[in-house]
Amino acid sequence: MRETYCSVPQTNKIFVSHGLKSNMELSEDTAMIPSSDPYHCPSHLETLTWIDQLFVYKEKTLEERMGEACCGIKSNNRYEVKDDTGNNIFRVIEDNDCCNRTYCAAARSFIMNVFNDSNQEIIRLVRPFVCSCCSHELEVQSPPGVAIGLVRQNWHVCLPKFTVENERGEPAFKIEGPCVPCTCCTDANFELVSLNEAAIDRSFGKIFKPFDEPSGADFVLRFPRNLEVKMKATLLGACILIDCMYYEERQ
Repeated sequence: MRETYCSVPQTNKIFVSHGLKSNMELSEDTAMIPSSDPYHCPSHLETLTWIDQLFVYKEKTLEERMGEACCGIKSNNRYEVKDDTGNNIFRVIEDNDCCNRTYCAAARSFIMNVFNDSNQEIIRLVRPFVCSCCSHELEVQSPPGVAIGLVRQNWHVCLPKFTVENERGEPAFKIEGPCVPCTCCTDANFELVSLNEAAIDRSFGKIFKPFDEPSGADFVLRFPRNLEVKMKATLLGACILIDCMYYEERQ
């Protein structure tokens, strides 16, 4: 498999766009680049090298919505992933059976295949079935069969909390979310924070479900541009896991 070394400028500030421009100062203790060789990126993930935002759109036809509402039959999830200029980056398609989707619901196991614009599967998201007493997790593989990251739920009585691990199983950073039922009229921000659980105002990125997003996206991911591409792909997996855990039953 061909691999590419990507030259990325060193910077301490990341600029993001959502209305007005702003910047986020990255603290020294933020584990934003867990790899000792952050610019050694697999060739099939080169698309993510210069990206610092992803917009995720969940697709569902009218027939699928009617089937869920009238018969309780859930369809396979599908997502379109775009960059901040509206270019299509990935398509995410769930590969599952009807019984698993319908009866196991948010606890179901699944495989989601992520395709690039050449219709090549470059990322695979694998989630095992979980019972009510177990933590949720999702493995990110790229290429399929090769683990590059893991998202693991940390138990909390009411708040979504996750640890993101790198390909060696080492914790890289955490995701801390809000009490989801209390975010019905505002953005639901799942903040990326360092392992020492830095204050939310020192987060270095986020996954959020916007209340009013001009682009119409269901989720927006923001992260440092020089974050390792494998961790960017893992954050996409975290976004899909968050949708399945907290929002499917509300859609």
